[in-house]
Amino acid sequence: MPTTRGLDRVVFFTDAVTAIAITLLILPLVDSVAQSAQQGLSIDQFLRDNGDGLAAFALSFAVIARLWMTHHAMFEHVTSYTRRLLVLNLLWAFTVVLLPLPTEIISQFPTTATSIAFYIGTMAVSSLLLTSMTLLVRGHPQLELDTNPIDDRKVFASIVATTLFFVALLIGVLVPAINFFALLILLLGWPLQALYDRRADARGARREGPPSNTGSRSDPKP
Repeated sequence: MPTTRGLDRVVFFTDAVTAIAITLLILPLVDSVAQSAQQGLSIDQFLRDNGDGLAAFALSFAVIARLWMTHHAMFEHVTSYTRRLLVLNLLWAFTVVLLPLPTEIISQFPTTATSIAFYIGTMAVSSLLLTSMTLLVRGHPQLELDTNPIDDRKVFASIVATTLFFVALLIGVLVPAINFFALLILLLGWPLQALYDRRADARGARREGPPSNTGSRSDPKP
């Protein structure tokens, strides 16, 4: 029977895995510093030679941080766990640990459809697993915290993010000239979320109906 302490261990383990994965991103660059110093290169030469690696590090750091923030926010709604949720969480942790590998590949090898598919595909699968966990927890009496349920807005945001990742994957692989810049399509998530929020507010206003003015009227004089 899952317990609160067991859930805490799952969350702590996942947080530790994410922290290690982010740390691994920078280690190849740290090794490059030592190699560049031994070769007598200047700082400017080091930065020029490792420009792709620095860019890949920054992008992957931002992606992992965003994925972790989404994971952290989702587990704020979780009160317990099942075997299915545990398996999905472990698979998600696997994608996070894996990401430093394609990050290093794209910084060291020429860009190809394979490297693009490996890099963006890892992110897309990670996002898909987050969405799967969100949908599993939502409305589940054993999993969802009844005092803090997952609302429609978070479900929409998760589905949109996953969809955009897979669209970026298709564009990056099918249009070589765009390659990793296809990830910029993720920026569409903000206007789509804003549009959803406006429509949700409008639906809520229609359900409430027009405000009543009866209380502000003064009684007619006799």
